[in-house]
Amino acid sequence: MQRVILTALRSALRPPHRLHATYERLLGTEVEVQVVARTAEQAHAAEHAALTEIERLTRIFNRFDPESELRRWQARPGDTHVPLSLELLQVLRLADHWRAHSGGAFHAGADALAQLWQQAAAADTLPSPDALARQVSALRAAPWTLHADGSATLHASGPLGLNALAKGYIVDRAAQVASRHAGVRSVLINAGGDLRVIGPARVEVLIADPFTAQDDAPPVARIGVREAALATSGQAHRGFQVQGRHYSHVLDPRTGQPVQEVPGVTVTAPECVTADALATVLSVLEPRAGLNLLSSLPDCEAMIVTADGQRHVSPGWTGVPLPRRTVRPSRRPLLTAR
Repeated sequence: MQRVILTALRSALRPPHRLHATYERLLGTEVEVQVVARTAEQAHAAEHAALTEIERLTRIFNRFDPESELRRWQARPGDTHVPLSLELLQVLRLADHWRAHSGGAFHAGADALAQLWQQAAAADTLPSPDALARQVSALRAAPWTLHADGSATLHASGPLGLNALAKGYIVDRAAQVASRHAGVRSVLINAGGDLRVIGPARVEVLIADPFTAQDDAPPVARIGVREAALATSGQAHRGFQVQGRHYSHVLDPRTGQPVQEVPGVTVTAPECVTADALATVLSVLEPRAGLNLLSSLPDCEAMIVTADGQRHVSPGWTGVPLPRRTVRPSRRPLLTAR
């Protein structure tokens, strides 16, 4: 009996194993996996489960893969009652929710507008106002109908983008799967800055300056994340170049125009899929309207940076602003094990 007690005590006092790995070209970006577990074997098992889940869901949502479920469904506009997987149906329901809840500031059909802007950038001329107006008018109709039997009918014939939800959804699922493994204490999944933390560990995240694309630029703020998620949206790294001017890749589905007033948004929420959706919505809405929307959502907070450099934060935002002279350390968030 005494030997059993001593063995259990030694196991309890053994320092946890910390796994930290980075993978390229997952979800179209760099994916970071961190696991804190009792043993190395348990940490590696949890990591394997997370990567397997990412690969499985990517086969559903990858818009660049013609064999993905999303692309195969998109090739069937007008077909009625097409059976869909539970995962795709869940993300489509979320897209419907955010389209309604944001007054159209979120719309999966915004990819059709992006296509017009990509063509304009290639021709180095602004998109035709008539073409934009036609596409905006088309977006006022529901892009699909979801049926009670788990099937769907696609109405939109143009491209659809679910990335603003699908990436966060996949991050959430991967973190959840890993966290359920035996011996796991904390998990972090970070996909290009969209991250989810499960467990008592805390991660310190540096928020990049939305006005510059330089990787070594000083961060503008720091925030701790525990048992929550974080997502960002910014204009500096992506967009359209037309006649020597940079236009944001974030487009307002209500007007067809790139957003200008809000170059950067960071959101914390209970789940990454919620943070992802809000990062897009708050980039499109006027800051006051965005913060009003946020106030109706429990445990969701944000910092909105406007074009004049002002930072607009929700009442519960816990981020700490950093002075411009701060030297930027590693961009990788690290779990503080507990």
